[in-house]
Amino acid sequence: MQSDADPDAAFAEALPHIVFTSLPDGRPDRCNKRWRDYVGATSPGDWADRLHPEDRSRRDEWAEATRAGRLFETECRLRDGAGGHRWFLIRAVPRFNAAGAVDSWLTTGTDVDGLVRTREELRRSNAALERFAAIAAHDLQEPVRKVRAFGERIAAGGGIDDRSRGHLGRIIAAAARMHELVHGLLSLARVSGGARVQTHVDLGAIAREVVDDLGATIERSGAHVEVGPLPTIRADAVLMRQLLQNLIANALKFHRPGQVPSVRVSVREAVEDGPAWVLEVADDGIGFDQREASRIFEPFQRLHGRSAYPGSGLGLAICQGVVDRHGGTIAAESVPGVGSVFRVVLPAEPPAEEAVGL
Repeated sequence: MQSDADPDAAFAEALPHIVFTSLPDGRPDRCNKRWRDYVGATSPGDWADRLHPEDRSRRDEWAEATRAGRLFETECRLRDGAGGHRWFLIRAVPRFNAAGAVDSWLTTGTDVDGLVRTREELRRSNAALERFAAIAAHDLQEPVRKVRAFGERIAAGGGIDDRSRGHLGRIIAAAARMHELVHGLLSLARVSGGARVQTHVDLGAIAREVVDDLGATIERSGAHVEVGPLPTIRADAVLMRQLLQNLIANALKFHRPGQVPSVRVSVREAVEDGPAWVLEVADDGIGFDQREASRIFEPFQRLHGRSAYPGSGLGLAICQGVVDRHGGTIAAESVPGVGSVFRVVLPAEPPAEEAVGL
């Protein structure tokens, strides 16, 4: 691809990426020095001939793209001159003539080996952490349950003085908080790792089920919960339930003393770097200082005392994890003594679950 008279060729030679130009049928006719150095040859050859055996399906995909004359992009492993393989992002762009037919192809290959291997290592690490969290939570739940159960039996059996009964009450309360914390940590671990199952999810049906599950809390406070028309979206149903459960329960919990809480759940369409759904959960509760808006999504962050508003401090962190898994964002707007609005933006088409094997 060397030519002093061809500025495009000179530019291609200077790039740290692999560069090919190809005939309309996809056969390469020129390449730059980066490719020649990688394969240890002077002729272009075909990048598809150097695919890793497990990535051979990319050849058929590339052939189909050349027949259709459409943009082609993929990650794959290519064999170097010494027989090793590295991951590359291959991107081929068709160039059309005046008649609208493909005249040639410009193909680039960007070395992403370090990125892909780091991504895979992170995936493995997250999976291992999730397994550890599940085992730890399971193993912790049983002794905590026993401490609580036997404490309650002793307290109910009589024969102890008031001071001892007070100590038992504190033990039972501590065990209950530990059980809630373990359950919250397990939920957070499940949100952070594992495969996401994308299906068509009826948000309205899930919201109604969540409100039904919270029936005792709603009845006790006399709360009014309004669920507006909600769409069917492509998402993970289990994670969407966790999101709505935590947001609605949060809105019910932080209500103003002596006032019947009011909560409204709604959705609208928007364009946020592409078509998106904006889910809002609004309440008329105690609110919070807007300067704390980013901190509330961190694990164990509390703006109010545990005695007044009990909980694990993980609910909003779980919401953040659910939204992150769907490629969205979550934010809150609030005025102390007036109420809060939690706003979740979800892409209309969530990112596909990555699946890179080594």
